[in-house]
Amino acid sequence: MMKSGTVAILIVGGLLICNTGYSQCKSSEPDIRRPFYDVEVECAKTNSEPSFISDAQDYRALLSGNEGAVFMATFFSGNKYRICACTDIGAPLSFTVADHQGNVLFTNKDYENAPYWDLDFPVTIDCKITISLPPETAKASGGAPAEEAAESSKEEQSAEEAAEGGEEVAEEAPAERSKFVENTKVCAVLVIGYKQGE
Repeated sequence: MMKSGTVAILIVGGLLICNTGYSQCKSSEPDIRRPFYDVEVECAKTNSEPSFISDAQDYRALLSGNEGAVFMATFFSGNKYRICACTDIGAPLSFTVADHQGNVLFTNKDYENAPYWDLDFPVTIDCKITISLPPETAKASGGAPAEEAAESSKEEQSAEEAAEGGEEVAEEAPAERSKFVENTKVCAVLVIGYKQGE
């Protein structure tokens, strides 16, 4: 009896630890995280409709500042595709669809980072989808957009030069720096669905 109780406690503890490990995305509660899956479900409910069938692929990335992520997807001829792009903080996400030669087929940047777009492909094609945070999203997450990050990098470099010259410079504690980086990460997801024969 004692042995089965211990096993049950270990299993429950393991499940709790696993759930915590997958909960990387921000929620409305400041100290509570949620899994990517929750962001995907919210994205699909907000930007898609039941007539679109999921392509059943995961397109997930943890981004900050001017970072980006690249995904590969195959789009089949004769189908209408809806690409939805969302973040855990509700701010926009930029995405660009390009063919294997790098020719841009679509980018939502030309449409004020629209949260979704419907695309038709006349032939079956393998595409590269690149996602990135627009400056307003990087700023909303507490991270610095590319220009601010470059400026911050110059300030750090001047501080290092001053330190080499014997001047005393206050340095940010590593724990504070890592917490800042963790808090500026944004969960970014794409949800791709299709309608057959349209």
